[in-house]
Amino acid sequence: MSPNVGVLNRSHAVCVGVIFPALCVGYPSDSSRVFNGQESTAAVAIELTEKLTVAVPGGRSLRGAALSPTGDLIAAWFHGVPGIRLYRGSVGTDVLVRDVGRAIGVGFLDEGTMEIVDAAEGQAIVADTAGSVVSRRSLPAARQAGAAARTELGWFLALTDAVSPSIRIPGAHGAWLPDSTYARPISLGGGDAEALVWQSLSPFRAWRIGADTDWLPVEFQQVSPDWFDEDVAGSVRLNPGIWSTTSVVSIGPGYVQTLAHRSTDRRLLLWFDSCGRFVRHSAVDAPFGFVAGATGASIVLAVRTLNTTELVKYFWEEVPDSTEAAAQEGK
Repeated sequence: MSPNVGVLNRSHAVCVGVIFPALCVGYPSDSSRVFNGQESTAAVAIELTEKLTVAVPGGRSLRGAALSPTGDLIAAWFHGVPGIRLYRGSVGTDVLVRDVGRAIGVGFLDEGTMEIVDAAEGQAIVADTAGSVVSRRSLPAARQAGAAARTELGWFLALTDAVSPSIRIPGAHGAWLPDSTYARPISLGGGDAEALVWQSLSPFRAWRIGADTDWLPVEFQQVSPDWFDEDVAGSVRLNPGIWSTTSVVSIGPGYVQTLAHRSTDRRLLLWFDSCGRFVRHSAVDAPFGFVAGATGASIVLAVRTLNTTELVKYFWEEVPDSTEAAAQEGK
């Protein structure tokens, strides 16, 4: 039986049910956006509804996961395990792709083809979902990378094994070293239109690099202890080493950054608007975090660990923010 998740503070405009069958978060009405085909300044909420849960095989440590454009397929890769595990619906199959020794990133080209960055051999391999290799090309910098994210510009690489950790931007954009990154782990994710970069440790900085930024890094509003209730604020301010960023993912009109407490199950979900400005946070007392989105569908993938580790697909939808509407009526 799944345990109950505590009710979150309603001032954060978040509602959560038992182990996240549904979740919603509100965005303020300080900027216009298109809602149901109409431009509107009304507040909206992102409502997430659980659609599918699949188990990760016991003994495996998840390194990363990706969704196909429609969200129908999940590709997962693991530390120390060759190949890819592909989920079609609730059925998971290990797909061995020839010469993939250490996958650090997977991107779907379509529903039947994926591209895999292999750090062991420094290459990018295109294969079908049965594991047959279609093509391969050299990507030498991948040998120094700990993570890779595919965009329409090409592969971004987090060069975590280099002397100075940096982000390799594809094309003629070279490498980028975030301020104060030295000795702080960095990672990245993203989708077709942008890459998302974050520092795992304090001060938990995050950036987006995309077509709308001319492929230059734009920083999110930096995490502040003032955002949180007193007990959380104290730990973030006085003992930031007990927190780490596990992911930054695009959802709906904004982004969510997951901060994990390193010795408990507490998770902080930090919600940002499309410009990277902090909106609000929600706290979850369970090992949980978003990991990937689908580029062509309103689907987002999360990982949670209760008795076992599970991958969970959510359908997200923009709806009117009833919390803010009720607040306005009460004035």
